[in-house]
Amino acid sequence: MAVEEGYKYKGEDFIFLVEVETDAGKNLIRPFDQTGGSVSLSADEMEVATKDRTGSDYGKTTQTVSLEGDIAEGDVFIKEMKKAIRNKKFVKIYEVNTITKEAEYGMYMISTFDREFGNGDFATYSLEGTLFGEVCDVTLTQIPEGAPAFEGMACEGGDIGNGGTDE
Repeated sequence: MAVEEGYKYKGEDFIFLVEVETDAGKNLIRPFDQTGGSVSLSADEMEVATKDRTGSDYGKTTQTVSLEGDIAEGDVFIKEMKKAIRNKKFVKIYEVNTITKEAEYGMYMISTFDREFGNGDFATYSLEGTLFGEVCDVTLTQIPEGAPAFEGMACEGGDIGNGGTDE
């Protein structure tokens, strides 16, 4: 799908995908019910002072990713992230533009994986990761499905009358 120049992106235009290892091999999954995410790039500053010039130059650069969402039944993401951090494994995380299907991915060290269970609120997770190595560009051919619809919520088609009940 072509995006018109000047289109203003919304938060829901971007999602994060994670590559996990299963019995069937490596799978690209979409964590259910993502509520937010961000990518941060930062650079250390080095002071430059020579006989000819003074100023600042780039030092070490760092990229971090942050994901947030609601914990949902059947979401393998939660179990896989706990396993990754406990086993000190890097995780391949994709930042995806859902309109163009263009994505960037990299290997991230999961530095924090928090789960919160407030009374009366949805159970939530938040993840922080730091890039190890380089970022790669890719265009996806398809984007994995997210959380499934609740039973009975999907449109079934057919004729419905009598105040919204099947006849």
